Amino acid sequence: MKIPIQVSFKLFNETYSVKKNVEDLHISEVVDMYKSVLIPLFGQESYERAILSIADNIREKRKPEEVKITKPKGVLAWVDDLFD
Repeated sequence: MKIPIQVSFKLFNETYSVKKNVEDLHISEVVDMYKSVLIPLFGQESYERAILSIADNIREKRKPEEVKITKPKGVLAWVDDLFD
């Protein structure tokens, strides 16, 4: 069964809509639909800069905590730590 989806973008008095029928709804399809509206309005370069900026923000939020460097232990202490 096909699922009808629609994405609309209103800018001032103009409404841009994209309709699509899909078997399964995936986020990539929705993003592609927005892409087909945003690129004609703002251009490919602006769209790509915005996507990269969003990706950088996500990457910053996902940074692992800083790795703590400890004083090296001897081999026997290291092996003991494995079995604790």
